[in-house]
Amino acid sequence: MKVLVVGAGLSGLVAATEIQAAGHDVVVWEARDRVGGRVFTLREGFAGGQFADIGAEIIYHGQQNIADLCARHGIELSEEFSLGTDVPDLIFAGERLDRAAAGEIVNELREAIKRTRPSHYETVAQWLRRAHVSVPAELLLAAIAQSTPAAPLRIADAQELNVELSWGEAYRKIKGGNDTLPRTMARKVDVRLNRPVRVVGWGTNGATVESDQETFHADRVVVTVPGPLVSELGFEPALPADKVRALLQLRYGNATRLVVQYAERELVKQAIGSGCFTDRMPGFITDKQILDSVDATMSSVVGRPIKRLFGVVKSWTHDPWTRAVVRAPIGDQRDSVLPVIAAPLDGRVFFAGEHTDNRVGPGGMEGAIKSGYRVAREVLARA
Repeated sequence: MKVLVVGAGLSGLVAATEIQAAGHDVVVWEARDRVGGRVFTLREGFAGGQFADIGAEIIYHGQQNIADLCARHGIELSEEFSLGTDVPDLIFAGERLDRAAAGEIVNELREAIKRTRPSHYETVAQWLRRAHVSVPAELLLAAIAQSTPAAPLRIADAQELNVELSWGEAYRKIKGGNDTLPRTMARKVDVRLNRPVRVVGWGTNGATVESDQETFHADRVVVTVPGPLVSELGFEPALPADKVRALLQLRYGNATRLVVQYAERELVKQAIGSGCFTDRMPGFITDKQILDSVDATMSSVVGRPIKRLFGVVKSWTHDPWTRAVVRAPIGDQRDSVLPVIAAPLDGRVFFAGEHTDNRVGPGGMEGAIKSGYRVAREVLARA
């Protein structure tokens, strides 16, 4: 069986390696000039040989699929760390709250969640009506929502946002940068870069995939590009109406990743710890304005002007091969929409990607990997 996988992110690479391991011929097409998709480690521009993950970053506690996948490929994970302490740094109106005040707000939220558990499909705005928390606690929730795919609160899933209230928990990263995993996996399969797909066709005789360079004939096709791009691909015959409707209904998070390196590293670390939240909401401003604003805020928090050595702004929403960060299902979409998006077409065209995974919380790397395993099983069942 000949299989073409569209997309060399984690879901595509997992699917490709699993299908190839079962004895089938697999080729992977990737639109970018690199593998990894939203797993992207920036290694240029930093002083002192530093690097930064400006895409998917954290391996959360209990995410065993990615931990096992790294172990299988001989890739080491970092030691466990937490985003600061049990209390995150809170920066409201450009000023850092003292630890006691921040602790009171955080504890208020934690107690409210224990006392009034979010219901299935309940929005954060609805939960706040029942929970009766203070205005500062509501502001903190809004700040958290702005840093996740959950915003705005009137439609954000309370169970989804609750996943983010986990300061002090243990996290891990991949040693040497998260892109070590997709780069290692890509060396074991036939990956062809700079191959943006225009049309996916299928019928009783198999499937075809067209790019500007060539047309590829396969027995099966696995489409793993991000959800917003699936609805923009050409399909022949056209996608079923229910799948198109599901793709258009599913919400996605919009986010810009900002990475800044300062000369006064220790001062910055002492001022805000390993993580913080701010009530300064993102808006339509230029990259330079973003960096200048962060410099001003950091100087205010540190207590004196500080020197930026390097800074980069990465908008995943405006990336032409992504158009989003992660899926952010609302209401019953985890149960009603995601399965429709993931459903194969006549046993010829299959779908994977973090946007097809129905776990609670952002799909991220774990969701992408799970979907890769799932779609590989589906393809092999039709071999």
